[in-house]
Amino acid sequence: MKIFIKLSILICFSAVLKMHAQEKPNIIILFADDLGYGDLSCYGAQDVKTPNIDQLANEGLRFTDFQVASSVCSPSRAALLTGRYPMRNGFPVAQGKIEKHKDYGLDPDEITIADMLLKEDYATMAIGKWHLGFNKGHQPTDHGFQQHYGLQSNWNTSHPDLDDVYHNGKVVKENVAFETLIGDYTNKAIEYMEENKENPFFLYLAYHSVHSPIKPSKDFIGTSKGSLYGDYVQELDYHVGRLTQALADKKLDENTIVIFLSDNGPAICHFGGSAGPLNGGKYTTMEGGFRIPAIIKWKGKFATGVNDTFLSSMDLLPTLASLAGAETPKDRVIDGKNITSVLKTGKGISPHKYVYYYNGINLQAIRKGPWKLHLPRTSEDQPFWSKNKNEKPFNGSNLKNIGCRGLIALGRPLLFDLDHDMGELTDISKKHPEIVEELLKEAERIKKELGDIDVIGTDQRVPPFENIQEKI
Repeated sequence: MKIFIKLSILICFSAVLKMHAQEKPNIIILFADDLGYGDLSCYGAQDVKTPNIDQLANEGLRFTDFQVASSVCSPSRAALLTGRYPMRNGFPVAQGKIEKHKDYGLDPDEITIADMLLKEDYATMAIGKWHLGFNKGHQPTDHGFQQHYGLQSNWNTSHPDLDDVYHNGKVVKENVAFETLIGDYTNKAIEYMEENKENPFFLYLAYHSVHSPIKPSKDFIGTSKGSLYGDYVQELDYHVGRLTQALADKKLDENTIVIFLSDNGPAICHFGGSAGPLNGGKYTTMEGGFRIPAIIKWKGKFATGVNDTFLSSMDLLPTLASLAGAETPKDRVIDGKNITSVLKTGKGISPHKYVYYYNGINLQAIRKGPWKLHLPRTSEDQPFWSKNKNEKPFNGSNLKNIGCRGLIALGRPLLFDLDHDMGELTDISKKHPEIVEELLKEAERIKKELGDIDVIGTDQRVPPFENIQEKI
């Protein structure tokens, strides 16, 4: 009889634990690559149709002023996962398969969203593109993910490791055709959701789409009016739809937070895409590089509609920690802010007093509310992807013809009111000298903390190689 009672107590206790575990939301981050602010029909695209992402937007919150922390792949990913500026987390430039980057990866001391959720009994998996170093200590499984399935970084046939699919650090598929990856990743994600439907899970699904090469699967070629790039976007939309439909079919959608966003703006000069009404694109510190399409949904728990609050991808770490009952690290600066109230009410003001725009290790702009000040710089200050020795400093006031390359060299500060000029077209620095003065003062302060071209910041994690802005 005593054994029966003890067994009953254990069963009941186990059931209570399971119930509490199920009360924690599942979390899915769908991270598109190089997708521009104007590439989705819910953001105004005319020649591309994205009904599945549009439906996600209709059922959730669609943001008009959501920013990432860098306009290139690796730093943006590091900032999202750690909630910290790339200069603070030690990942300010894109990681490449080059000799000087052989020891370059997300530092083992950095704490990621996955690290925090793993401590709260979440199952954690990263699928797709990593691009944060793949040596020992830098792999996804070293940063809180129990599993990883995908590529080291960008797909490329020029190096023997870059077109292989890995599972937990071991090659499981060699010389994979690029067109097969998006379907393979989505299949793996749906399998993972099924395997973990009884316990909370965190799925970080980082698609290669719509990064180069622009190679949609044959079933999608010619399906849009937006050329091959438009076909590629529509293929991404199809697979997002597969995943969200699987959530509904498995009756997981009511307890799953779905976050869809892009890592940076479109590579307009190179491969196409649209930043919509924004100026610049990938590789620039103009809005077209940093402001991205972002949608967040939690059925019945979060507000729906369109939200104009100025937010950051770094806000995801403290917000998800709060929603999952995890503790945000207290031993370091977390630049992201808890935006739970904005998500639940659909209203609120930005939690960020100032936001900083770095290109590599060069501070190029600073924002306070609607005010954004671009700082003087030379072409030599730029990271390798933006250098142009023949670039003359821009000293004008109208940027309508600045082009997709943005402001590479700048002779004087330029001020924009993004509430009335989100395209950063007309400089108004002469009308608001007091704002210029304030932001210049703040720029000098943050350089001392986070660093710059010729300054090592007091809270800067310096990468393990010299000449950080150079490729060789």
